[in-house]
Amino acid sequence: MTDNAQLTEMAALIDSALRKAFDSRDDLLMYSMMAYHFGWHEQPGHADSPVPRAPTLGVACLASCKAVGGDLQMALPAALAIELVANALEIHDDVQDGNPKRRGRDSVWWVWGPAQGINVGDGMHALGRILLLELGVDGEHAETTFKAVQLLDTASLEVFEGRYQNLEAQERIDLTVDSYLKMARQRTAVLYATAMRLGTYLAGASESECDVFEHAGLSIGLASQIQSDILQLWESGPTASDEVLNKKKLLPVVHAIETADISAKRRFGDIYFKRVLEPSDIDSLKVLLDELGSNGYAKGLVQKYRSNAIESIQGSGVKSASELVDFLLSPR
Repeated sequence: MTDNAQLTEMAALIDSALRKAFDSRDDLLMYSMMAYHFGWHEQPGHADSPVPRAPTLGVACLASCKAVGGDLQMALPAALAIELVANALEIHDDVQDGNPKRRGRDSVWWVWGPAQGINVGDGMHALGRILLLELGVDGEHAETTFKAVQLLDTASLEVFEGRYQNLEAQERIDLTVDSYLKMARQRTAVLYATAMRLGTYLAGASESECDVFEHAGLSIGLASQIQSDILQLWESGPTASDEVLNKKKLLPVVHAIETADISAKRRFGDIYFKRVLEPSDIDSLKVLLDELGSNGYAKGLVQKYRSNAIESIQGSGVKSASELVDFLLSPR
């Protein structure tokens, strides 16, 4: 498999290639806005400290390729494409949800306005597809390129479906854990699954090997989404996160509402029937979630999906799968 040093090298390779992709375009502010989202530039007029994000999905793609003996350069366009598509979705999420912050910094739309935020997200998505199409630029890999683009676009559509359903569920209080997991699979896990399938597919792996890594990616993506939900509630610092204040149905909340007795459901109603949540409501919410064991339940699911991913990869004959899984699940 790959150790942490190799995974870090893959992240650096992707980061460098993405920077070159932006630098090679026309000298438009739009590409600087893309670079800002990736954490490479300061906010105009501010001396903030850029914090580059780790290209987790791209690493998942390259590491999967390497695990089955593939050429990293063959999979690199796919790694770049999945990163750009995922970040485009983040930019659109921020516009859609009115999130002023992304990874502790002002979000793109908050700095340049929602219209330009949409342009940047759309442009980033298109650039990702263009880079993936470079697989077949010499005509030698036309069929492979078609399949890779099909995988990427299918995943994008599934993500849109999941995020549509997530918005529909925002005001509901009857959402079940099973429904949540279905949405989380579409919103997040499918991107990890596609990244890992692309990596193994471009390495020339068998269909069964691709299936194994796709399954592992689904488990990693579910663990990642649930882990993010936990962090939003319990490790967001003194100020409640926008996800919580906007009444997003985070897994601990969904579990608690589903399993609560009538008395506890009334307490949830006192919180969630408000038009807008206040930071003080979050303290009451966390007390209730702790009482119902929903924090522990969510952490247990993270470990379950982590174990599933490791077992899937190790079952294909790859050793040290835990290093890859833990790298991808490390908060960055």
